[in-house]
Parts: sequence; C-alpha cells; structure tokens
Amino acid sequence: MDDRTYFDARGYVVMKGLLDPQRDLQPVIDEYSVLADRIAGRLLEDGALASYDRDRPVLDRLHHLLAETGGSCFQHLDISLPMDHIRDDTPVHLGRAIFDLIRNPHLLDAVSTLIGPEIYANPVQHTRIKLPERHFARNAPYSLMGTTFWHQDLGVISEEADRSDIVTAFIAVTASTEDNGCVIVAPGSHKGGLVHHCRTLARNGIPDAAVGPWTPIIMDPGDVLFFHRATQHASLPNLGEDLRWSFDLRYGPIGQPTGRRWFPGFVARSAAHPEQELTDHAAWVRSWHEARSQLATMRELPKFTRWPWDPSNPTRECPVCATHAPVAAIATAVSG
Repeated sequence: MDDRTYFDARGYVVMKGLLDPQRDLQPVIDEYSVLADRIAGRLLEDGALASYDRDRPVLDRLHHLLAETGGSCFQHLDISLPMDHIRDDTPVHLGRAIFDLIRNPHLLDAVSTLIGPEIYANPVQHTRIKLPERHFARNAPYSLMGTTFWHQDLGVISEEADRSDIVTAFIAVTASTEDNGCVIVAPGSHKGGLVHHCRTLARNGIPDAAVGPWTPIIMDPGDVLFFHRATQHASLPNLGEDLRWSFDLRYGPIGQPTGRRWFPGFVARSAAHPEQELTDHAAWVRSWHEARSQLATMRELPKFTRWPWDPSNPTRECPVCATHAPVAAIATAVSG
C-alpha cells in the first residue's frame, strides 16, 4: 500500500527518515541553541533565572530553561502567535532555519503526494517541547509543553476552512516514544468528520470515552507523521527524564481558506506559478510582525476556535462531555 492510499484509509501516515537529522534538522537545533542562550541571558539579568550553563547540550539547556521558569518563556520559542493576549511586542520565533524547514523540498515533495503540487503554508504552526510530566499537571496552561487531550486539527480553526484539504506534518526532532509522550491516533477516525470538542477548566478536547481504538506513533528524529485535518489524535504523558521536541506544520492547496486568516501564510510551492513562491525570509518575518501589530490594536480578538472556553463560567460542565456518548452520537448532535 502506497503512502497516499494508507493516508486515505487510516487518516495518517508516517514517512520514516523523510528528513535527515544532520542536513534538515541540525540548522534548526543550532538556531534554537542561540535562541535559548539569548532568552536565558535576559532572564538572568532580570533575576528570573538563578543559573544557566551555556556549555550543556541544547536539549539540556532548553529543559532547564523551561523547567526553572515554569514554562513562562515558552512563547519566545514558539513559531506562531498565541490565540489571546496579543500585544505589539508578543514574542514569536521567526528564524531563517524555521522558514527553511517550512519550505524544505523533501517535506514539500511528500506534501505534494497528499494534496497536490500547489502548496500553501498554513500559519497554524507550532513548536512543541514536551517536558517530563513531573513538571506540569495534565491541565497545565502550556498545552504545547504537556500532555494534549484528544482533538482534531479541524476543531481549532474557523468554520470557513471546513472543506479545506489541510494536512498536518508532525516532525520529530528527538525520538518520540511511549515513554516520553508520543502522539497517539485513532485510525480511520477522519471518516466520521468533525465531532464536538469540550472546552472547560478540566477538559479541552474530545471526551476520552468518545474515542475509538487508538495506536501510538513511535518516531525517530527526521520521521514525519502526516495526518488528515479530521483525524482524532492526542499524546501520552511524558513519563521519562528528557524532553520530547517536535514541530507541527500545516499545508493546504493554494486558494483554500487556512482557518486562521488573521495569521499570514504563504505560497510554499507552485508548479503552475513558481514566481508566486515566497523565498524571502525577511518578507515572511514582516508579514508576521504586521499581523501582530494589527491584532494588538483590536479591542476584541477574533475567535480562533469554534468552541471557546467561557472564562466567566470556568466550572461549567459541557453537556456533550457529560453524556460520554459514542463518537457517532456526538457528531450527529453537533451537526444537527
């Protein structure tokens, strides 16, 4: 069974060794090494960090930096703006190595087999540096650093992209194992369409009881997991001693809504109009800074998720969650 057939049938496919750790990932690791030192320098000056050893390997330094600050500096490491509290100086990492990773030809070759040759880089993109579970409770606010609930990527973008052929690329920078909190997927769940996601103080996703059989996705550095926008997935807790590092990138056909129209995407590859491809790193950075400035001036930010959490009623229990109904029943309830 080829990759496309497997993807269509199960809603995901792992392409082993798609990226070379040295050629494709090391520039990103080196960039984050410099970034970690820069962040640590500022925190040491402010007295927010007691110690920091620049001679340690970069994974150790990132681990120390995030653990000692309770994750408060994570936004400096992420490659997208947050969904709330956006200011004109909200940090976002837009390094050249990240730009090159999004445009990596080996990655785009693989994406083209799934959605075709006209590829738009969706701005829903994230760094994930998952610390050992002992540092954070399951409901910690730093969702990009801890265990994630069951969800569908379609559930965290606006309705205008419901029919967009968006594919997610989960890139393993470090090994991803059951011990350190690998991704888990429910094979074939994409065929059921979008289901209800609960957003309460205790839950942010699909109720566990509403998810069918699942499988862990074990990955080595350079492996890439691609999954359908409606594939139900989550992650296990990191019960190991070391962090798990990955990137989430998303792509769709040119011209289709991204689901985050307030954030800037770009043409990553076009067989029909190669002159439209964005190759200018500085222009990409400007597009994010311009979007940030515009969002910072808004009295009320756009709704980034279709099921927003209601902070005025934080103890609210979602009636759909309370039923623990099967996926099919929830899907029917929501669509009806």
